[in-house]
Amino acid sequence: MSSRHSILEPGNLLMVQERERFLLKLLRKQGVESLDGFRAFEAGCSTGYNLRLMVQWGGRPEDMAGVDIDSAAVDYVKAHSPEIRVHAGSADAIPEPDQSFDLAMAFTLFSSVPDEDIAHGIAAELFRVTRPGGLIVVYDMKRGNPGNKAVHPIRADDIRRWFPKCPMRVKSITLAPPIARPAGRYVPWLYGALAAIPPLRSHAMYVLRRPALPLNPE
Repeated sequence: MSSRHSILEPGNLLMVQERERFLLKLLRKQGVESLDGFRAFEAGCSTGYNLRLMVQWGGRPEDMAGVDIDSAAVDYVKAHSPEIRVHAGSADAIPEPDQSFDLAMAFTLFSSVPDEDIAHGIAAELFRVTRPGGLIVVYDMKRGNPGNKAVHPIRADDIRRWFPKCPMRVKSITLAPPIARPAGRYVPWLYGALAAIPPLRSHAMYVLRRPALPLNPE
């Protein structure tokens, strides 16, 4: 990871901590009192930060799994967190059983997928591996990145199209990185106040629930 995106950069740390607070609040609202036995999966897990976070919060490493197309990232997870199950490959073909997880995540993944069919496939796989009543959480950018033409913004309509069976809630989040990084370095105490201003938020959290019962029971 480049130093620009390192967790050791104060602005990056503040952005990550904001996401973590959101996830903790979400789990509490769902009545989750302990992560012991809680099963989580991440598509596009990169070096496994979010999965290790779940372990740090009390989850069992053997209950965490992920997939990433970058073999170097997969090797990193296997070397640093060998008990976490991680697969190399595309997230539109997840080698995990149906309805295996309480929580499925995709953080800044869809914005890196230019192909609509693959995006649909990833969403279908996340739906498949999530248990009925479980949560799917998608975190992604609302705006384009002029410095990175390989990514594109994700809209709420995209998420609804990819997850048509799931009720959804949306929350804007994350102080825009060009503001967050200098703020974190020079005035970290300002991060919260700036992040509270909606136009300055660059990303969104989409919280979806897999229906607990069949949509058309016979």
